[in-house]
Amino acid sequence: MTGAGGRRATPSNAALARRAILAAALVIGAFGAVQVQAHTVGQSYLYLQVYERSLTGRFEIALEDLNPALGIEGTDREITEANLDEQIGFLQDYYLGKVTISADGSELPITFREHDFLPVNDGYVLLPFDIGGYDSVPERLTFDYSVLFDEDPAHRGFVLIETNWATGTFANEAGISLVFSPDSRRHSLDLTTTGRWRGFVAVVGLGIDHIWEGIDHILFLIALLLPAVMTREDGKWRPIDRFGPALLNVIKIVTAFTVAHSLTLSLAALGVIELPGRFVEVVIAASIAIAAADILIHIFRGRVWLVVLGFGLFHGFGFAGALSEMGVLGEHLWLPLLAFNLGVEIGQVVIVAVVFPILFLLRRLPAYVRFLMPAGAVFLILVSAAWVAERSLDIDIPMSELVTPIIDKVLK
Repeated sequence: MTGAGGRRATPSNAALARRAILAAALVIGAFGAVQVQAHTVGQSYLYLQVYERSLTGRFEIALEDLNPALGIEGTDREITEANLDEQIGFLQDYYLGKVTISADGSELPITFREHDFLPVNDGYVLLPFDIGGYDSVPERLTFDYSVLFDEDPAHRGFVLIETNWATGTFANEAGISLVFSPDSRRHSLDLTTTGRWRGFVAVVGLGIDHIWEGIDHILFLIALLLPAVMTREDGKWRPIDRFGPALLNVIKIVTAFTVAHSLTLSLAALGVIELPGRFVEVVIAASIAIAAADILIHIFRGRVWLVVLGFGLFHGFGFAGALSEMGVLGEHLWLPLLAFNLGVEIGQVVIVAVVFPILFLLRRLPAYVRFLMPAGAVFLILVSAAWVAERSLDIDIPMSELVTPIIDKVLK
């Protein structure tokens, strides 16, 4: 790559740069490839959602466990994804005979809702249900659970509290509350509320976690921060002399992003506006490339805040989708909305507080303009293009195979 002064990066610098970018690409690829394996063969699950005025739940069981234990594997009675609609009545009756949920000594009725199928391992059947028979949500529940225990003594059952605002529990997929076995089929669970403040703080934490784990949101911010410590004069990037003006640039960017995504997060969470999830994810991925391209081509000529506002709206829809999936909007709607948005802002400020001072210190190095900014922009564009393809076409693209050949050509 030729720098502003016409000099070429030395082979050692190019090799180091190539390794650094490849390592980053592998990290990004790892984020995209990781899938949560929350289900294990030999276990069945009861997920419980505790709201202020209602109780709902969901049974989950693997067909790989169910069919052999019931002796129907390989027969015309075997339960599969294809015949699940015909067999669902049998499964629901089976569960009603194997699971009871009680409060104050009285059994609470279980009413099944529409079933679903989860393609994990050989497939899991999902049986959502409502729990009735109470005037107010009980503080304590007793479970009798015998799913597959009589057929398979090695089987184990788990109760997980997926959602409970008052105890600060949301989107829980790993924290097990109760464990059942053939020798331990009856357990009680305390649902005692501890106040709304704990729930508010927990949702703030979810917002922080979401933006820290949302690598696409982070890369969009980095694409905006890379040139924020520079100014463009006579078609060339030059470092901003003082910290104050550079900080003001960043404050403008962060404020525009915050205003935009807070608006659409609120509107989408409240059901005022709804966009297809895949479309939103494709636009979010594309926003990284467009912001990075401005570093190379100077498309927006200093009006980058227009990019931030425009794409920030779509990032807000992405935040809203994540908030909805976490199951925290069932009640106290404004509280979780405020808490989640606050968490996103805190996470965003932490990212900026870490990245911006580093970029400000590096800005005067010749390598910043000659290598770091253009190489960073190229890398971001490549990652963005891969994500756009993956999300729009529903395919997997190995990131390292995409990035390595192009980086080699750029740096030679």
